[in-house]
Amino acid sequence: MGNPKSIGKTVKRLPGQSIREMQNKLVDSMVNEPATIMFAGWVVLLIEFMHVFGKTPPSLWLGLVFAVPTTIYAFIRRGKVRKMLQAYRRGEEGERLVAQAIEQDLIPLGYTVFHDIPLERDGRKFNVDHLLIGPNGIFSIETKNYAKPPKGSPEARYDGKVLLWNGATHKNSDEIAQAKSAAFSAKALISELTGINVYVHPVLCAVGWFVTSTDLYGHPVLLTMEKTLKFTIPNVAAKQRLAESDRNKIVAALRRCAQ
Repeated sequence: MGNPKSIGKTVKRLPGQSIREMQNKLVDSMVNEPATIMFAGWVVLLIEFMHVFGKTPPSLWLGLVFAVPTTIYAFIRRGKVRKMLQAYRRGEEGERLVAQAIEQDLIPLGYTVFHDIPLERDGRKFNVDHLLIGPNGIFSIETKNYAKPPKGSPEARYDGKVLLWNGATHKNSDEIAQAKSAAFSAKALISELTGINVYVHPVLCAVGWFVTSTDLYGHPVLLTMEKTLKFTIPNVAAKQRLAESDRNKIVAALRRCAQ
């Protein structure tokens, strides 16, 4: 795979900004378009109603042929997009909650954070939710804010290989692979910008879920929740000691991306 490259302004962004941008595109393509088509069908029907009360021979069937299918199509698309928008809203909310926890609890400890860094690799666009640079290393935080089960306590359990959400894997996502990929991409971006070879700790933050990791600091990905970030991140043993000058160089390089 090719190295990721920064696209556009990467650091002066709000948490969840990429999700909001995807929501806007989704609304345009799956809400506004069907509504326009439905409107066109009803315009045809209205014209035929006008024929009924006008001098031209009426043809209500023609109007119904246009109006009914377009209305059905619009409602089907509307149902699909509602579920997708709910997932996007949960994702955006999760990133905001994690950002608040970072800025409240970790910034005072000497960490610097960059939210929602958009990247591109092999023609695929994606983003790093939060990139944290601190005294004990660099951390890429992948945020997940899944819907909670209707009954019982939501529990995410990680044994170093498989992540289970209330005993089952998530049907549409491999969160561990995503966290590792985000860390790799952040590492490659920093190397591209500064020439410094760094280790980036992959972190997965399960918002609102009770998390259990059988070896918290020994597994490939650090599993935490937003309320425990202030405890888990500072206690990570540094795998690489970065001089303060190197940390400052990395922070300055990331900030220049926004200029």
